[in-house]
Amino acid sequence: MNYDKREILRKAIITIILIIIILLMILGIQSSDFSKLKKYDIEGKPSKISFGSRNSVIELSIVSKNEVNLGDFVFNVLGDKKLIANISVIHKPKTDMVSSDSAKHEFVKKGTLLRDATINAMLESRNFEMKVDNDRIKDNIKNKLNKNLENSTVEEVYFNKFIIQ
Repeated sequence: MNYDKREILRKAIITIILIIIILLMILGIQSSDFSKLKKYDIEGKPSKISFGSRNSVIELSIVSKNEVNLGDFVFNVLGDKKLIANISVIHKPKTDMVSSDSAKHEFVKKGTLLRDATINAMLESRNFEMKVDNDRIKDNIKNKLNKNLENSTVEEVYFNKFIIQ
């Protein structure tokens, strides 16, 4: 076998460069201090609460003092078609003694339960023709959510995104 010295040298240099890059990446990751990252809740910008694993993140967003975005939902409908929906709710405290902050904390605390109630309400509505059943589906979601809330009452349900593909 006859190897060209230049070709061997070129491959050796590329290998060394790749090893250096990999070692620098490992060093950078090891020396990173992710504990210094802070989460800011600035008025007007949603604060997101994430549930689940890294690959399937479910986000509940506090949009304002009376609006909560429950996140994206994906349902199998009409055989092989999928429904992708993003749902928000408008809520108010049940009594004057309940602050809007405690109402927000209730949504954060019960985020997974409220998403589950929303999924169950959507699954109970087998017909996803929004022209016919829009109000019935929204009322079903609102009733399911209100059964799980102690400090708040859901007044309105909005579909921010409703795509069937």
